[in-house]
Amino acid sequence: MPKTERPTKEKLPAFKTWEECLAFCGEKGDNFYIDAFMLEAWIGTIITKTVEQYAENKSGNRHLQTGTGWDAWQLIFGHAKPDEWGYILQSLARFGGCDTPQAEMAGEMFALAAAEDKYAEPVSLSAFTALAANGKLPFSEMIERMRFMFRRMTEWMEALVHWHVHWMAAAAPIGFGATEERRELASIGLMQAGYAGLSEHSKEWWRFRHEELAKQFHGKPDWRLVGKAQSFEKWGELRQPAVDELTINWWPLLTRYRWTDRDMRGLLRRVVPHPESYPLREDKEFADYRKKALGLIKGKVERDKSTPDGNPDGCRVALWMVGKLSE
Repeated sequence: MPKTERPTKEKLPAFKTWEECLAFCGEKGDNFYIDAFMLEAWIGTIITKTVEQYAENKSGNRHLQTGTGWDAWQLIFGHAKPDEWGYILQSLARFGGCDTPQAEMAGEMFALAAAEDKYAEPVSLSAFTALAANGKLPFSEMIERMRFMFRRMTEWMEALVHWHVHWMAAAAPIGFGATEERRELASIGLMQAGYAGLSEHSKEWWRFRHEELAKQFHGKPDWRLVGKAQSFEKWGELRQPAVDELTINWWPLLTRYRWTDRDMRGLLRRVVPHPESYPLREDKEFADYRKKALGLIKGKVERDKSTPDGNPDGCRVALWMVGKLSE
C-alpha cells in the first residue's frame, strides 16, 4: 500500500484491566480510551481466531476471511444504538492515529476504505451521501449504509490480520503451538528478542504479561518456551511471498466485486516478479493454490464471469495498493 506521511502518533496507555481504563477516562475526562480498549479487544479477537486457523489446522484445511471480524465487531459493539455509531467511528479514526500495532492496522484499514471510495464503489457514509439525490439519505438508508461501512472495514481488517499471521506462521512457526497458552508464551519470548524495537505501549504491555505469566508458569516446563522463543534462530520464509500477500490483501476486492480466479490471476501477473511461474500458469492451478495454501475459499454464489479486458471492477484499488495505478 502506498506510504504517506502521518502526523505524530498519540501515545495510548497499555491498560491492564477494564477498571484501570475507566479510572484513566475519569482522570482525563475523555471516554475515547474506553472505545480504544474495546477496539484493541476487537482486533485481538481477529488475531486470535486467525492464529487458531494456522495453529490447529494443516495447510489445505484452513478457512480464512470468513466474517470473523464482523462477528467480533457485533459481539463488542453490537449493543450500541445507531445514534452512538458516529462516536464509535470518531474513536476508530482517532485510534488509527495511535502508537500501537493494532492502531497501525486500523489506520491501514481506513486508508483502504478511502481508496475504495475514491477508485471503486462507496464504503463510507459520506461517499454514499454524496451520490444520493440532493446529497441526503433517508434515515433508514443512512443506517443501512453505516452498517455496511462498519462491516466493510471489518473485512479489510481481516485481510490485514490474515497477511500478518500468514507471514508469521512461515517466519516463526514456534509461535504456533498446540494450545493458546503455549502460543502466548512463545509470543512473549519473540517480543523479548525484539524488545528494543517495540513501541512504549508494546513494552509496557510486554512487562505486564511477562510478570503475570512468570507467576502463572513458575516451575512449569512450558515456561522454557519463553527462552526458547527469545533465542529462536530458525526463521523461515514464504515460497511465494508476492502472490500470497496480494491474494490475501486483495481478497475483499474479489468477494465484493465478484472477481473470478482468472481476474485475480491476471492482475497478479501484471505486478508480481515472476508472472509465468507457479501458481499463476493456469486458472485452476491458482484456484487450488489460494484454497490450499492460503485458506481462501469462495462462497457458493452465482457463477461469476471473467472481465474480457482484464480490468474487473475494483481493480484500480488493487493497483493503488501496489503503487501501479498510473499504469
